[in-house]
Amino acid sequence: MLLLKCYYIVFFPYLSVFGTGGSVTTKETQKFTCRTYGSGVVQPFKGLGYYVRSNCPFTLTRFTHNRVEYDITIRRGDSGLLVQVEITMNKVRTVLQNGSILVEKKSVSLPYDHTYQHIFQYGIYTRLRSSLLPLSVTWHSVPGGIDSLWVRGYIMYESLNKVKCNKQQLITESKLTQETCQTRDPVFVTNQVCREFFSYTMECLQVKTPFYIQLCEENIYSFENSKYVHCAFFKEIALHCGNKSYVWQKWRAITKCAEPTCPGDLVYKEEGNAFIPSCSNPNPRKHTGTISG
Repeated sequence: MLLLKCYYIVFFPYLSVFGTGGSVTTKETQKFTCRTYGSGVVQPFKGLGYYVRSNCPFTLTRFTHNRVEYDITIRRGDSGLLVQVEITMNKVRTVLQNGSILVEKKSVSLPYDHTYQHIFQYGIYTRLRSSLLPLSVTWHSVPGGIDSLWVRGYIMYESLNKVKCNKQQLITESKLTQETCQTRDPVFVTNQVCREFFSYTMECLQVKTPFYIQLCEENIYSFENSKYVHCAFFKEIALHCGNKSYVWQKWRAITKCAEPTCPGDLVYKEEGNAFIPSCSNPNPRKHTGTISG
């Protein structure tokens, strides 16, 4: 298995951590968010993201909290999308594969409640939430796989451990166990959609704009015809910049990424109380259910 850990989760009491997921500073907890999306973009809990082109399985997150082990591994297919995700919490193994959710090798329907975890629809997403600590795994399913997934939680550690967020360090320490899988060097060529999109993000990304242009072109290369690969990327950047940014109202027109459709009488909102983005009932008085974070 290729060990490209997004991070080895470590937090210090009284320390403020700033990352793409925001910051929370308390004496008890620290917030972390780790994302992977598109055809291989990985955004660790702090620092800039990076791109890995591989169809090998690798560990996105692995840590132990109060002697309970947590392990999340992912694998991409030839389409660039995630085709298998394994989430192990307190020895309970959940597998996302072929559009199905299997817990301990048994297919389950949603909502699913277990002693250690809950799995439920969350707007246009699906979420697995741990019952043992403030930790959740959220993903967006599309035909052929999963185009975005992130891990989020609030955890405090009493002991000092080594943080592993650096791409080169992670690759150096990786060990392959599958002879048939491949990890290739990222390749990119000029892509006009990437260039036009990022021409509207200058006030948001500023000096980081060239870095994100290259990341965009690495993500799209050889997947130019996959709307799921490139739309997942553009959506993450638009959400990062926020609804006050110049790109917010323009990104779907530039990229030709259509808004998702919602089931029943729900309507899609790019940003809403339930989630960002989400499906919301146009007449809340007819629906008493809520979506909690």
